[in-house]
Amino acid sequence: MLLKHILLTYFVLISLKTNAQFFDNEECSVTISDKYIRKIIPVNETGFRNPLLNQYNLKKNDVIYIIPVKFWIFKNKKTSNDPSELKEFIQYLNYYYSINNTGIRFSLRPDYEYINKEKLFNLRYYLQAPFQSLKMKSKACINVIIVDKLVKKKFFNSQKKKYAGTYNPISNGVIISRNISTSTLSHEIGHYLGLKHPHRGWKYKWFQEPVSRTKTMPFSKKKMCECKGDKLCDTPAEPNLTKYTDNKCNYTGWNIKDKYGEVYKPDTHNIMSYTNNRECRNKFTKQQIALMLHTLSENKYSKYWKTDITENKKYLPDAFEPDNYKETATELFFNTPQIHSFHSIYAGKNKKLLYDRTDWVYFNLKKTINRPLTLYLSSVEFTFPELLISIYYNSQLISEKKLTNISQTNKITVNKAKAGKYFIKIQQIVETEREKKYMIFIKN
Repeated sequence: MLLKHILLTYFVLISLKTNAQFFDNEECSVTISDKYIRKIIPVNETGFRNPLLNQYNLKKNDVIYIIPVKFWIFKNKKTSNDPSELKEFIQYLNYYYSINNTGIRFSLRPDYEYINKEKLFNLRYYLQAPFQSLKMKSKACINVIIVDKLVKKKFFNSQKKKYAGTYNPISNGVIISRNISTSTLSHEIGHYLGLKHPHRGWKYKWFQEPVSRTKTMPFSKKKMCECKGDKLCDTPAEPNLTKYTDNKCNYTGWNIKDKYGEVYKPDTHNIMSYTNNRECRNKFTKQQIALMLHTLSENKYSKYWKTDITENKKYLPDAFEPDNYKETATELFFNTPQIHSFHSIYAGKNKKLLYDRTDWVYFNLKKTINRPLTLYLSSVEFTFPELLISIYYNSQLISEKKLTNISQTNKITVNKAKAGKYFIKIQQIVETEREKKYMIFIKN
């Protein structure tokens, strides 16, 4: 009986949160405490709220947090296990968060899982998505479920709608469909990091955020832009832009006004907006960045994600991750050294550490050479107890060498190398909790 009440309460909560918004592409549900925003964005002398970004002293390319993302991929018999799509998701995530200098980066957890369930390949928004979001969950990471299609069927209505993604505030999980826009996952994770839609409440006069940045609340000096919409004053008030932007992200709602009669002037490039063409979205504002950083600082796992804590170095991936499989190999260019590392992954209290102990790189040889091609490998900072280096040409193993007590530079040669694509697998044989860095270099 108790379980029935719990489930009923759960579905009511989900319904209340999701029924409030219906969109053509993404469906997001967000509940953020207003005190978060008011705490981190204090009023300055002009009356507006400014983000506390100065405390981070962010410079270009600075990284404060590296957050692991675990993917749960629903598949059917026709779907291949191809981790290259996961690498692409991570690369786009890092692209959008990097160009906005958020100080946030993401890494792929190597324990991603493929779930071969035909009935969940196309996931039902109301009945299946909430349960799967609660079920497919690991600690100390952002959990993302990938389905072929996320489908919503309105009650007592046979019509179905397809959605690109959703965020569940109860499970803190994200669900996305395949073949989505490059910005959709960044949008959904923006919700995980505390952001709301700039158009939040625009259809309802009482909740509507005005265009003016100076209007105050009744009987109060508080700015309306601090209390309505997404509660951030540097994101312009806007309607739902799905119907008011063209494919080039030009705003077409020139005659749409707020309840005070002012014409909207939205930013059609904000990642948290609902532009008609989702590919146009590429921007976070300063206050959005501040809110995301504060949300992270409150996360119980953030201490394992911070880059400035010495003990965390063993948990932080190198810049070439994910490269754990042949399909996600990093390209190695001639005469250009790369520094890679092996590291452990924090999986939660009382959980066994995960280890990244395999790297793949590849290089393309444009023409056959009649002299040896030399690969150099050396340790950085600490000595490796043992490594196994395997070189493949056209999926055929052509060379393998075990290296022990690596401190000096080691040479591996390929004699009379033929033109084509070569893959190199670098494997750490002995697991250690301390991060191990090595430099790899190929000379032609």
